[in-house]
Formats: sequence, C-alpha cells, structure tokens
Amino acid sequence: MVAALVNLGWLENDHALHAEGVHAICGVLGCSTDEAKAVLGDLRARKLIDLTITPGGVLDARKPMPVGQFRWVRPTA
Repeated sequence: MVAALVNLGWLENDHALHAEGVHAICGVLGCSTDEAKAVLGDLRARKLIDLTITPGGVLDARKPMPVGQFRWVRPTA
C-alpha cells in the first residue's frame, strides 16, 4: 500500500496529495473514504510515510505550497 502512495509521484499541493493518497488507499484496500483517511493518518502517525517537498521549497501558509510527494520512511535501528 505504501508503494501505491509513493508511486503517486509529485503533486501540486498537500491537498491534492492527500486526496490522491486516499483514493489510492481506497483502490488497494477496497475500503470507504473514511477508512482510507484513517489508514493514511495511521501510516503518517507511525512514521512509515512522510511528505517530501521540492528542494528549496518552504512550507509557508502565506504562499503556494511547493510540489510534494509521499516517501518511504526507513525505521531507525
């Protein structure tokens, strides 16, 4: 499932990334939108995936968000 999120590639903002992530999870698990949102939240809370923004991009609510994508998070040993 994480592979499906990572394979979404670069999307134009956090909202698009979240929406496409939920859609991808629904497709993989065959679950409802609410369940997919919970799964996505759980994956991020457990730090299995994270959001990466374009190099040099800065998250600033006053400016458009740079392009972002999900990435695998490798657990520390």
